[in-house]
Order: sequence, then structure tokens, then C-alpha cells
Amino acid sequence: MSKVTVVADKRRLATDTLTVTAIALGSVLLVLVLYAASTAFLLVFAALLLAAIFCGLGHLLQRIGLPRWLAMITVYLLALAAIIAPIAWGGVALVQQFNDLLNGALNQADRLWTMLGEMGLPVGGEEGKPIASTLQDLLPNSSGLVASAQKAIFSFLGGFGNFFVVVFLAIFISWQPRLYRAGVTSLVPRHKRARIGEVLDKSARSLILWVAGDAISMATIFVVSWLGLWLIGMPNAFLLALQAGLLAFIPTLGAFVAGIIIVLSALAVSPEMALWALGVYILIQGIESNVTTPIAQRYMTALPPALTLGFQILFGLLFGLLGFILAVPFLAVLKVLVNELYIEDVLGGGDEPMDD
Repeated sequence: MSKVTVVADKRRLATDTLTVTAIALGSVLLVLVLYAASTAFLLVFAALLLAAIFCGLGHLLQRIGLPRWLAMITVYLLALAAIIAPIAWGGVALVQQFNDLLNGALNQADRLWTMLGEMGLPVGGEEGKPIASTLQDLLPNSSGLVASAQKAIFSFLGGFGNFFVVVFLAIFISWQPRLYRAGVTSLVPRHKRARIGEVLDKSARSLILWVAGDAISMATIFVVSWLGLWLIGMPNAFLLALQAGLLAFIPTLGAFVAGIIIVLSALAVSPEMALWALGVYILIQGIESNVTTPIAQRYMTALPPALTLGFQILFGLLFGLLGFILAVPFLAVLKVLVNELYIEDVLGGGDEPMDD
């Protein structure tokens, strides 16, 4: 081997090492920046998710013959009506009723934990504290949050401002999605722009289909819950069904949490009502597993249950409640990106799963 070849090999090795090191450091820096700006990152993704909902509803209206601009304006007006209607329909009273409902469920959990403790079972929080107190320890200190009117106002305005930031970003993105798509594809070399555009379209479609499938599940759970709880004479049947439908947005754990709230609220009425409510919950789970889920899976990206739950836990620990809520739609988009850009383009395709 000539001296020139050895020198060239050393230079190539040094260049490759420098490239790998730069990529690794850049990846670490990107992760640190995303973690430091996690709130902004999650708000932007929430806006993309809401924009996907707007676009999906707009596509439905376009199928009945409306031009796109009119379809999108109609969707925005419907969204505005959905925000204003609960306020006009006694939104403050509904919030108060829901708070009373939640407090009642926590009180029933206290009683249940105390009863189990008296039976000699190792339950309760630190030093035997009831579960409601333990849950309250996990929540922000309410006295600290409202220590002054100024802090309370700023806290309210911050949440209100974040909500409107998400809404307006979603409107801008959904009104001109091709503009932002072109902005992203312009950042890559020209010969790769068509492929990146194709992947972005698949990611957007995956997000829209995930929302459609989840909406089917949420609507079914709300209707079945409301009907079942109304038939057994459960107080606050509408609110309990509403929280069950909303929590169905969170796969895996949402329905479980909703079921606990329903049973604990029924326990405040009577043990018999709790048994009836448990039966309604089992009926809801049966319909969701055997009817809703198979229908929704025709639209939603297939996600392994263990991966879904693990990703939810990871995002919940890193980014809090908002991260836990947005973990699954983010995973659906990430799965498309990894499959298309890495498994297909870099590795040349993946292996088909084998039947057990």
C-alpha cells in the first residue's frame, strides 16, 4: 500500500469521525433545545394536531361540493361556535358541577382507602394518608397558585393566551398548508424535495386519520355512556359521559381513568348504583373493543400497545400532562417519519412481522 493511499485513508477516517461527532453533538444539542423549549414545542404540535382536525373537516365539506375557502371558513365558524356555546349554556355552572363531581369521586376514594386500611390491607399514602390527600400532593398547591390576585390573573391569562396561540396557529396552517409544506421542503437539496414532500403528505394524512379514528371512539363512548348512565338513573349522567368521551382521546389509560371516576361517583349514591355503573363501564369497554376499535383501526396508524404506553409514560415524565395527552399522535407521526426516511430510504425496507 502506497504512502499516498495511507494518507488518504487517514484523512477519510478523520473526516468520517468528525462528521459522526458533529451529528452526535448536533443531535444532543437539538434534544436539549427541544427539552428546554418543550412548552413551545408541544404548543406547536398541538396547533398541527388542531390544523389536521380543521383540514379533515374541511375535506368532508369539500366532498359535498363546497369550495375549499368556504369549507374552511365554515369549519372555523363551527369551531368558534363550539367554544362559545358551552359558555353561553352556563359554562361556569358546568365547570363548578364538574369540580363538585371530581371532589365527590376523590372523597369516595378516601372512604374506600380508609375502609381497606381498616381491614388491614397495606393501602394509603405516606404515613397512612388517604388517597385524595396523596393525589392533592401530586397537584400544584392551590394556595400558592392564588397567593395573590396578580399571580392568579397572570396564570389565567397565560393559559388563555396559550389556547389562542394554538387556535390561531392552527387556522394559519390549515388555511395555507401548501405554503408551510413548501417552506419545509425548501430546506433540503432540490433532488430530495419531492421525496420529503411525499413523506410530509403521508405524515399529515396519518395525523388526520388518527384524529378521525379517535373521534369515532370518543363519540361512541360518549353516546353509549350517556345512554347507559341515564337508563340506570345515575346523577350527572351527561357530565360523566362527557368526561368519558373526552378522556377517550388518550388511548390506553383514558378509558380506565374515566371508569374509575364513574364508579366512584356512583358509589357516592349507593353501593347498588356503583355496581350498575360498573356494569355500564364493562358494557362501554365491550363496545369499544369489539365495535369501535376495529372500525377506528381502519383509519388509524397501527401502533403496538406496549410502544404506545411506554411513549405515553416517557412523554408524561418529560413534559407533564400536555406531553402525556399528545404522546400518541406524536408517535403516529414519528412512526411514519422513521418508516419512510430511515427504514425505507436508508435500510431499504423492513421485515414483515411473523405470526406467533
